[in-house]
Amino acid sequence: MHAMPDSRAPGTAAALPGAVPPIDPLHVDTMRGDFIPHPDQFPLRYRRRSTLPWRHDEPEAGGADVGVSFHSPRHLPAGTRIELEIPLRGVTQRFVGTVGMVPEESEGYQIGLWFANRDDAARARIVERICHTECYLQARRQLSA
Repeated sequence: MHAMPDSRAPGTAAALPGAVPPIDPLHVDTMRGDFIPHPDQFPLRYRRRSTLPWRHDEPEAGGADVGVSFHSPRHLPAGTRIELEIPLRGVTQRFVGTVGMVPEESEGYQIGLWFANRDDAARARIVERICHTECYLQARRQLSA
């Protein structure tokens, strides 16, 4: 899990147990050359992609400046091409990328996925911003209840 600075005001409780540390949703737009941590509260699915050398239907990483990280119970070797699916507000967002980091955690692995192209990276920023904003709003509702 990424160690992110805690931007909460002193004396406020953590959003949810076992959740990704809070990130200011506006900060997601300014991240460059890093992995945006995907909140544990939002489900995602992934599957390996065929990497036959003569068959590439997506452009190479050319210019993608951000990736996403998520927890996985299974190990995925660095360099593995995967398709990531994030269901959000009734629509499944799909991304293609390459595993760039795989640190081991106590109950699995933290997968860092670097996007295959700029379009996926730009769209992922928006999707992750929505995910982090939804987590923030859910935490606020729980605190006020």
